[in-house]
Formats: sequence, C-alpha cells, structure tokens
Amino acid sequence: MIRSSCLMPIALLALAGCIKHATTMPPLQAVQPNPPPMVVSDATLRIRTLARLSDSYIRLCNQLPGRTVAEHRELMADGFSQLNEILPLLQGPTSDAEFKQQMRMIADARTELATGSPDLSPEPTIDTGLRALRDLLRGIARTGYFDQNDLTMALDRCSNKIDELDTVRGPLHQLVVGEAMGMSSQIVQKMSAILSQRIVEQNATQPGTRPTTRESVTTVP
Repeated sequence: MIRSSCLMPIALLALAGCIKHATTMPPLQAVQPNPPPMVVSDATLRIRTLARLSDSYIRLCNQLPGRTVAEHRELMADGFSQLNEILPLLQGPTSDAEFKQQMRMIADARTELATGSPDLSPEPTIDTGLRALRDLLRGIARTGYFDQNDLTMALDRCSNKIDELDTVRGPLHQLVVGEAMGMSSQIVQKMSAILSQRIVEQNATQPGTRPTTRESVTTVP
C-alpha cells in the first residue's frame, strides 16, 4: 500500500505544472467591432470621394421625411451611415477625442435605428444623432472654415432647426428632421466645394506637383 506522504510531492509537482502552463498563455486580444473609417490621405482621391458621398447624401436627404415611420427610420439609419463616411473626410487626418465621441454617437444612432425594436419611437435616437451632427459640423467649421461667413449662417439656421425637435412630435417631428437633414446636406456640399477649391489652388502653387500629391495637413484640413 502506497503511503499518502509519498503521493504529496507528486501532487504538488502536477499542480505546479498546471499553474505554469496557465500563466504562460498569451492574453486575449481586445476586439474592435466597429473600427473608425480610414481617412483618405491622397488629396485628389479625398475630394473625389467626398464629392461622390456628398451627392449621395443630398439625394437621400431629398427623400425625407419618410412616408411612414418605418421608412423614416430606415432613411435616417442610411443617412447616419453615410455621415459616418463623410464627416471624417471633412475633418481630415487629425481628430481629437471629442470628435471621436460624437462620431460614436452617430454610429450608435444608426445601429439603434437599423436594429432596434420597431415598437419603440425612433425620435429620441434621431434627436441624439442630429445633435451630434450639429456639434461635429460646428467643430469642423470652427477649425477649418472659420473664414466662411455664409457657412456660419447656414450652421446657425441648421442649429435652430434642430432645436425645434424639442417641441414637436409625430409627423411634424419627421418634417423638422427632414428639413434639418436637408440643411446639413447643403452645409456638407458647401464644405466639400471649399475643400476642393483649396486643394486645386494648393496644387496650382506647387509647380511640377502631380494631381495625386499627398496633401499637407497644415494647409488643408
């Protein structure tokens, strides 16, 4: 019969081996389910992409408000999805934590509208997304378009329209949302045109520069 005192060293060795094996396993990598969109660094490609997305966004906004709540919800989800591509292009390759947080709010609004329960009103989600859009457009204008007075006035009108969302509900709310989105599409189009002109002028002042020259972040936002 084997004595228990003889088994003790064997058990301890086995336990030590198990502990060592567990501690040498590599840590799990954090999953990023929705990575932020890449900003195009090539100036010409950036303005072409922005022009294409801007035109698509205008067409979508012209369909608002939706004829039904379900259609309205779907259109707004598509609108927020497009803004997730447009706004980083307007902002440029540099962005701070505030910009990223507001972009996350728009992305969350899009996800909620696309996958949330149809029994819940979409109004609070839409309002949150539009307020984030307003703040993002203001921030972009403040840093890159501060010399454009007509753009400042357009932003003020859009902001006032978004403020009306606090006082309306139902079909009237959908109408105000459509008007606010239409105003935002005009702002996006204006910013896109200004950015395009700046890049054209910048390339013109650099003799021998190819159209696909990588942009300078110090002169083009």
